[in-house]
This record gives sequence, C-alpha cells and structure tokens, in this order.
Amino acid sequence: MKLIISLLILICTLKLSFGCEGDFNPTTANIGQCSASQTVGWVPAAPEYGTETLKVWTPEELSPEERDMHEHRMAYILAISKQTRRKFVTSIYAQNGTLLCHGVNTGKPNLMTHGEVAAINNCTSLYNISSYTNMTLYTTGEPCAMCLIVVWGTWNSDLMCKVCMGQIPMDSNYIFSRYYGVRATPPTLIGGILRNETDAWFTPYCNNPASPYYVKPKCACYNSTSPLVINQVSSSTWYEGPNNTKYSQFDGKILNNANYAVNNPTFTSSPSGVKPRTIWGLKNEGGDIWSLSYYPVISGNGGAFPFGYISTQEITFKAN
Repeated sequence: MKLIISLLILICTLKLSFGCEGDFNPTTANIGQCSASQTVGWVPAAPEYGTETLKVWTPEELSPEERDMHEHRMAYILAISKQTRRKFVTSIYAQNGTLLCHGVNTGKPNLMTHGEVAAINNCTSLYNISSYTNMTLYTTGEPCAMCLIVVWGTWNSDLMCKVCMGQIPMDSNYIFSRYYGVRATPPTLIGGILRNETDAWFTPYCNNPASPYYVKPKCACYNSTSPLVINQVSSSTWYEGPNNTKYSQFDGKILNNANYAVNNPTFTSSPSGVKPRTIWGLKNEGGDIWSLSYYPVISGNGGAFPFGYISTQEITFKAN
C-alpha cells in the first residue's frame, strides 16, 4: 500500500519536463489555448525524453457488452460527482465485478487527496486490502493511479488545453508505460467512456483566471489535418426492394503523407445531411462530422486508415 501511495504522489507531482512530445509538430501547431474543434497535443520540454506509450483502448474498440458495463459504471460515479459537486470521483471494482468503494476529491485533508487516493484509502479501511493488482479503477478524469484496469472519461489534454484547468502536461499512458518498474504486466487502459458527458461536466476556467484551478494553456493546437488525403472508389452496385433502389459499396482509404502522426482527426461529409446506410471505419459525431471509429491515430510517412460504406449515393469526406 505504501508503494501505491508513493507512486501516486510521485506521478501527481512530476515536473513539466516530462511532457510527452510524440505528436508535437512545430510547423503546424499554434501554441496556447485550444478551441473545442481543434486537435490538441502537449508541447515537449526537451527532445531527449522517450515517447513509447501503452495503447489506450477507445469505447469503439470494445465489445457491446463490455462497453455497456463500463458506461454503466462511469455513469454511477458521474452521478456522484454531480450530486456532491466535486469533479473528480473514483470507484474501484473487484475482479468478480463487485463494487468495493468510491472516493471523492474534496481537497481535504490536503490537495494530494485525489479521487483515486481517496478510493484506495476507503477500500483499505473497509477491507484491509494491500494489493489492487486484480481490480478495476474508474475515474471521471484521466487518472494517476495503478490498478489492473483503469477506465476514465475526460482526457488530461482536454482539461488543460480546452478547459484551462491546471494539469501536468502528460498523458497517463506515458506513466503506465513504465509499469515494468513496479509490476510484471502492464495495466489495461480504456479512455473516453461517456466522454461527451464527462467533458460537459468539467467547468471551463478559461474566463476565470482568479480561480485556483485556472492555468493559462500552453498547448499544441492543430487547426488543420491537411496532410490527410482521402481516396475512395465504388467497388460494387446492386438493386434492392420493391422500388428497385440502387445501392453501392464504396471502399476508401485515408492516407497521411506527413512525417508526423495525426491524432483524433475529424471529417466533414457532403452532401450535408446525407448518411450512409452502413459505414465502417468512421463514426458519426453529430451532423456531418465524423471521426475514426477505432484507434484514433494515423501514423506518418504514408500511414493509411481504411474505411467504407454502403449508400444510395457517393458521400465525400474532407479532413477538418
């Protein structure tokens, strides 16, 4: 238990010099506060720090049953968060799915009592638990804790870069990638569960510099994913139904010819309001906006991302 608490304190007080620079490109980034529509990244402090990170699974990569379970558990702590009017709430589940305890970051007895720390303290007091290796931790905001599975809603980068809430400019999977210093196997990381709801719950501090939570963002804000080139072709056509409606399957590929990776790109479809009957590789974010439906990174130097759809007409997708 002392090891876990020590690790939490170390992670949560690391200096800015450990900022992750893996996706930073100074030629396309505007430094400062990012708008809601921009892709965000950390500004590196120095080039010598490593960039290897653990994979973070997204909701779209989970089975429907697993995603439903995680969303149900996230909704539980989000409800507690709103009821207590405290932003960071954490719960811990046993390997058999039993809810053991939750913790709320109240700022007491001191600011180091994060939701994760409070939950671990509560579970330790209730069950005398000395190891959390086989347990799953849920938190409304990206965590700094060490369990077998860690699930969160809102990302650290969005809290700092778009909400102006003070955060160490580091993705948690950068820390979790150093798991080999404390355990034999890496934890499973799942980010973005109920992200829209948790994002909406975090109060923007950008217009309230007097708040103790405010920080002036210094983030890498990308206005365009122009390196992405989208090609698609009609691979087959057939007719269905009593009206002999014509359907076509279109197979596409998104290419990244830049020498850097593009994270979380979005796309606008046209004609406006036209939706395919079936689509794979892309997911609708509302209206004519689309995003990648699974691992949301297109690597540089010719990295490709396949997609396709079935529709009564061709739909054009343009990178934002």
